Amino acid sequence: MNDQPNSGISYATWQDRQLAIILERTERVLRELRESGAAMSERNEALARELGRAVALLEMREAELRRRGERETALESDVRHWQARAAALSGELEREKAARQSAENAANAVNSRAIEKDYENEIQGLAAKAGAAAVEAAGLRRALAEIHRSLSWKITAPLRFLTKPFFRALAPPAAPAAASPAVTAPAASPAAAEAAPQPGSRFAAMVEALLPELRRAESIAIVPCAIPFGATLNQRPISCARYLADHGTTVLYVAWQWNPDEEVPQAGKEVYPRVFQLPLYAFQENLTGIASASYRKSFYLCTLPSPALVEAARPLRAAGYHIHYDIMDDWEGFHGGGEAPWFSAGVERELVALADTVTAVSGKLAEKFAPLRSDIAVLRNGYQPAALACDPFVAARTPPRQPRVVGYFGHFSDAWFDWDTVVYAARKLPGVNFELIGWGVSDATRARLDELSNIRLLGIVPQNELHRHARDWWAGMIPFQPGTVSAAVDPLKIYEYLHLGLNTVVTGISGIADYPLVRFADNREGFVAKLEELPDRPPESSLAEVAEFLKTCTWEERFARLDAILRQPAGLEFLYAR
Repeated sequence: MNDQPNSGISYATWQDRQLAIILERTERVLRELRESGAAMSERNEALARELGRAVALLEMREAELRRRGERETALESDVRHWQARAAALSGELEREKAARQSAENAANAVNSRAIEKDYENEIQGLAAKAGAAAVEAAGLRRALAEIHRSLSWKITAPLRFLTKPFFRALAPPAAPAAASPAVTAPAASPAAAEAAPQPGSRFAAMVEALLPELRRAESIAIVPCAIPFGATLNQRPISCARYLADHGTTVLYVAWQWNPDEEVPQAGKEVYPRVFQLPLYAFQENLTGIASASYRKSFYLCTLPSPALVEAARPLRAAGYHIHYDIMDDWEGFHGGGEAPWFSAGVERELVALADTVTAVSGKLAEKFAPLRSDIAVLRNGYQPAALACDPFVAARTPPRQPRVVGYFGHFSDAWFDWDTVVYAARKLPGVNFELIGWGVSDATRARLDELSNIRLLGIVPQNELHRHARDWWAGMIPFQPGTVSAAVDPLKIYEYLHLGLNTVVTGISGIADYPLVRFADNREGFVAKLEELPDRPPESSLAEVAEFLKTCTWEERFARLDAILRQPAGLEFLYAR
C-alpha cells in the first residue's frame, strides 16, 4: 500500500491507531454496559423485593376479606333468624290484640244492646205520650173550633169585647225583662256564656228605639233567620220578610248569633222598608218588652227550631201572636251530618205541636211530621224573577259555549254536595267543562279538583250577575248525595235554572224529578248518561211548559198563600187576642 499523501505516517500505522481507538471505545462501552447491568441488577433486586412485599400485602388483604365475608355471612344468618323471630312475635301480638278486641267488642255489644233496649223503651214511652198528647191536642182544637163556631159564642161576642178592658186592668203587671223566664241561648262556649250580658243591659237602648215602630205598626211579623238580612238574597226567610214588608207588615228580622259579642251588620236599623234587623240576643233579652209593644195582628214565623227560638214562642203566644213553624229543611238530617249543632229532635217536635199553623217545603217533610199533626201545608220554595236581572229563557236562546259547559251555582258542602259524581263526570267527559259558582269548598276538595283541568271554581258571583255566566252554559246540574236531607230539599236554584231555560241533571233530590227540563239520575253513571242525552237547547214547546209552571213558583205567589194561612183563625191564638 501507498503511504497517505502529505503525511509522515504509513497507512498501516494509521490503521493500527484507528483500531486502537475502536478497541478503547469498545472497552469503554463494555465497561459502561457492565456498570449499567450491575445497576440494573440492583434495581431488579429492589423491584423484586418491592414486589414480594406487595404480594405479601395482597395475601394479607385477601385473608382479611375472607374473614369479613365469613363474618358478613354469619351476620346475615343472624338477621334472618331475628327477623323470623320478630315476625313470629308480631303474629302472636296481633292474635293477642284480635282476641282482646273481640272480647272488648263482645262486652261492648252486650252493653250497647242493653243501652239500646233502654233507649228503645224510653222512645216508645215518649212516642206513646206524644201520640196521646197529639190526640188530646187535636181533640182540644176541634172542641175549641166548635165553640168558636157556636151560636152562643157569637151571641156573647159583644159582651167579651166590652169586658176585655176590665179583665186587662185586673191582670197582674208584666214581669220585668230580668225576671222573665230564662230563654235558652244558642250553644256557645262556657267563656262566652259567662260573658253574656244580663237581660236588658247591652241591647236595651237598641230595642227601646224600635218599640215605637212596633206600636205604630198595622201588623207585625217576627222572622228569625240563620244569616243577616240582604235585600238581594233569595233565602226563604229573607224573601218572606220582603214580601210581608211590601204588603204593609212591619217585620222584626232576627239574625242568628252564636254569642252576644258576634257582630250583626246594621243591628237595630231599618235594612229594608219596614224591615228592622235585630240580633238574636237582643231579641231574647228584651222579649217581654217586644211582646208587650205589639197591639195589632202579629205573627211569629219560626224557621229555626233551636231551643231559644222555640221557647220564645210561649211569651209571644201569650201576647196574642200567631205562632207559625215553617219547616225549611230536614234539620235532624243536617244535625246528623255535622251541621246545626243546636238541634234537638224533641224541641222541634214540641214546636210542631204548639204552633198554630205549620208549613213544609216538601212533601217528605210533611210526611215526616204527619204522626204529630195532619194539617201541615206543603209550601215549596220559589224565586224572584227581577233579582236575576235577565229576560226569561236567556240561556235557551243563546248558542252554547264551545267546548260545552255544565254549570252550578249555590252552596258547596262535603256533607251533601256529591263531589264524587262531579269528579267522575269530569273524567268521563274530558271534552266538557264544569263551572262551579258559590262558596263552601273545603281545602281537601280543592286539592282533589286541582288534578282536573275541566273543573273551574269561580267563587261567589252576585245574583244579578249569574246570567252572564249561565247564559251560554249547555246545562245546569244539582248533584246532591242521596239521603234524608236531599230527599226533603226543594232547591231554590232549580227555579232560577228554569227561568234561564237550562236543561238540568239532578241526583239525590227525587222530589223535583217531575219538574220540566229536569232529568233525574240515580247514580254517577246515570248522571253522565243523562248529560250525554241532552240536546244543545230545549225546544220551544218545552219552554212554553216551563213558562206555565213558573207562574206559581214566584215568591209573590208562594207567600200570598202563606199570608192567607197566617190570617185565618187557627189553633189557640184567638184565646189570646187582644
